[in-house]
This record gives sequence, structure tokens and C-alpha cells, in this order.
Amino acid sequence: MAKKKPLNVYAFIDTNIFLDFYRSQNESSLSLLSKLETVKEHIICTYQVEMEFRKNRQRAIIDNSKETKLNIDVRLPAVMEDSSLSSVLKRTKSDLEKRKKEHQKRIENIISNPGLYDPVHKSLDTIFQSPNTHVLTRDMKIRHQIKRLAWRRFVMGYPPRKTNDTSIGDALNWEWFIHCASELKGKFIIVSRDGDFGSFFNDKAFLNDALKSEFRDRVGKKSILFTNKLSVALKELEVNVTKAESEAEEDDIKTISESEKLDKVDAVDTATVIEQLRAILKNG
Repeated sequence: MAKKKPLNVYAFIDTNIFLDFYRSQNESSLSLLSKLETVKEHIICTYQVEMEFRKNRQRAIIDNSKETKLNIDVRLPAVMEDSSLSSVLKRTKSDLEKRKKEHQKRIENIISNPGLYDPVHKSLDTIFQSPNTHVLTRDMKIRHQIKRLAWRRFVMGYPPRKTNDTSIGDALNWEWFIHCASELKGKFIIVSRDGDFGSFFNDKAFLNDALKSEFRDRVGKKSILFTNKLSVALKELEVNVTKAESEAEEDDIKTISESEKLDKVDAVDTATVIEQLRAILKNG
């Protein structure tokens, strides 16, 4: 029996993909996250992504819970108050109020004890805590080099970054992605729904021209794929994705508007950024 060929595919997944799991209304979409765990050894990640997720997790849960409507507000005319329909409505309303309290308690548990009650948090912890060398942590010496490169590209205005962005978060993630792509063999994928890395048109994702050119210059002719769908990345990672899961993710993308997305990064004062950069350049 021939040995299975090693899987040489690596994916970087932006924080917005993880946070969108809290907004999904479809269990099939959530199942993609559990499948991601099966290929966690092939996920490129940074402590920046972890920070962004932990920073915004509670807000994403609370914002989504506000949109969940569990109400019955029907009042019958006084002459029908003694009818059987009125009795049914009162019982239903009472039961709904009970379910509402249970739902609110469930949200409290997810917020306060994610390690026990939050399936998204539990899945992502296996990625954030991975010992793989392509997962950048705060105790790795190379982080200093990656941060210096990120500061430089940020001040030069290089993508990935938003027009009014005052944080190097995206720049740090990209520099680490480039580093990993230079060190590892295979195909590389970026999964993001923000416009920082590229554009979206006609249900297709297009990597920013400058990033594409930079990847070629710094990494070589290795394959790079940009997509806004986790299901696409999982298929590239040889994970079986069902039609229901793919369709659920497409529905989520259509229904989650850009206005609902959370800020991915901590804002820093521009003057502080410049002063920090000067210090970095002065110290080499």
C-alpha cells in the first residue's frame, strides 16, 4: 500500500472569520470550525490574531444576542380574555419567558466561562496554543524581527491595511505569513472577509495586486490563494466539506453586513506609532 503524500498546504485565517461564527445562524456553518481542528497543524497564526479574537469575542456574542427575538406581544380584545385562545397565549408567553431566561443564562455562561461553554473558543484554543513553529507566540525571539518589518511597512503605507488604520496588526500578520511561506514548502492560503488583503467581485476573491507582487518577490513561485470562504480553504486542506456546509457559509457571508463587523485591532495614536518606529530604527 502506497504511503499517503504529505499535505503541504498552509492557511492563514483572519480574525473576522472566527468572529463571524458568533453571528452565524446555521449549525452547518459552525461545523466547519470543528473540521478546522482536524488540520490545525497546517494553520498559520499569530498572537495578534489571538488578541483580536479575545478582545472582540464578548462583544460579538452580546451583539448577536441582541438580534435574537424571543417575544410574544399579542393582546386580545377584553371580550375574549376568558376564551381558550387567551389561555393558550398566556401559557405560551409564560413558557417563552422561561426559555428566554435560560437563553440569557446560556449567554452569561459562554461569556464568563468560555473554556467550558463556548465551542468556538474551545476550538480556537487548540490553534492558538499549538507548538508549531508557524504559530507566532509572544515568547518567540523572531517576533522582534517581524514587528520591526511590520512597523516599516505600516509607515510606508503598504497593504494590508485600511485607509485610516492606526495599528500594525494586519502588517504583522502579513509579515509572519511571508516568513512562513519562505520557510515552508507547499501552497499557501489567506482566508479573510475584510478588504485589507484584496477585493471581492462576482462571488470571487482577488488578492491585492501589491501583495501578490510582493509575495512573488519575497517568496518565489509558490502558489498563493486568497478566499473569503473557510470551506474553500478546508477543501484545499483535503477536508471533506458537505454541500450543506458550503451553502450555509455562503448564506452567512450574504447576511453578515460590513457594518456588523468588529474592529480587528487595537487603535494606537499616530504620534506614538512614529515615536516607536524611530526608537526601533535607532536601535537597529
